[in-house]
Amino acid sequence: MQRVANCIYMKNGEILLLQKPRRGWWAIPGGKVEPKETVKAAAIREYGEETGIQIRDPIIKGIYTFLIEDDDKFTEWMMFTFFTNQGDGIQKNVTREGKLQWHPVDKVDELPMAEGDRLIIQQALFGENVQFGTFHYTKDFQLISQKLD
Repeated sequence: MQRVANCIYMKNGEILLLQKPRRGWWAIPGGKVEPKETVKAAAIREYGEETGIQIRDPIIKGIYTFLIEDDDKFTEWMMFTFFTNQGDGIQKNVTREGKLQWHPVDKVDELPMAEGDRLIIQQALFGENVQFGTFHYTKDFQLISQKLD
């Protein structure tokens, strides 16, 4: 099972998202957790690598399992989503991962993205407790089902 960590960084009522070139969907900056690395350390490291911004004091907002169904086979991975409003650095505009852009919080629902990501972003921004969830997708990332606790 692959583990990934990402972070929503909010500044002046906007969040920084990454537009992936494959589908043109917007996503939360982050990436794979390395062996012997905590998920929090991975979120900080990956955010810096992808954006040029060193986030500070991220707090966990969600722990999610993703199941990707391809015929009778499943791929499973876990995602740990953090939130912060503290960071420093010079933001990159484009990286090998895609294009970075700030988006007003109230316009995020209008962006093209995986359906589950909309819920994850809302939780990171407005949820008071840590959320646990499972998202079940087709191989083409069509949402089949979701369960949130």
